[in-house]
Amino acid sequence: METKFSIEKQANFYLELMDMENDNLPLEWEVSFNPEQIKRWGQGESALAVAPPEVDAERIFTQFCLVAKACQKWQVGPQPVTDQFITTLEELDKPQRHQLISSLLQVDGNKAKWVKKLNVSSSQLEYIAGNTFKPLLKAYAKIVLGQVPISDWDKSYCPVCGDQPTIAKLTGEDGHRRLHCGRCETDWRFSRLGCPYCNNVADETYFITLDNKKEYRVYLCDSCKSYLKTVDERITGEVDLFCEDLATTELDNLVQAEGYRRGAGREQL
Repeated sequence: METKFSIEKQANFYLELMDMENDNLPLEWEVSFNPEQIKRWGQGESALAVAPPEVDAERIFTQFCLVAKACQKWQVGPQPVTDQFITTLEELDKPQRHQLISSLLQVDGNKAKWVKKLNVSSSQLEYIAGNTFKPLLKAYAKIVLGQVPISDWDKSYCPVCGDQPTIAKLTGEDGHRRLHCGRCETDWRFSRLGCPYCNNVADETYFITLDNKKEYRVYLCDSCKSYLKTVDERITGEVDLFCEDLATTELDNLVQAEGYRRGAGREQL
């Protein structure tokens, strides 16, 4: 019963976020890659690191606060959102608000000082940030993918925003693997073998399935103790991986109980 109730709260949370997207956060600058930026991207830098969009930091900060309050309202995320956290957020001055948004936009931004200042866990801060930036990054991804040769990308992290994959799928007649970024909802082809989090390809990686749900696999890595849920589209047909991720929380619970963690310790975004 508790699991069902938690899923219902999570569904209501995402419905509220969808309502917020009606007042979407637009890009203020249409990204146009020059040859040098294309070269850097080809060498392994994410598009967001190479050519970040100019955004309205004040408006995004307002959105960040609304997402935090929605987390508190529906009791979702790695930890509860406290009244003190909301108060501390609202007391930030304008330069601090802009610094916070700048730090959270980039995957490798300086988040440590904000964890301390806001007295919040890193995973909770990432959770709120991920749900705040998703509309903007999805729009950014559409622009980026029209300009870079994504079929050439062979890294284990997202070619658009640089984040780790949150889920994967096996697709096509050959059942090749495509990793999926939950932050900007980009997916890209990656080797069927090995762990995308520590790049281990030895015997420490394998997958498990449930007898009654053969369409789902969970790839486990005993080297870094991470896991990656994977949907086999050869069985299911084409699916929405964001929805599949939400619908398979029992798999998360199963492998987390055995000591595995999602990616390199990242929470779902």
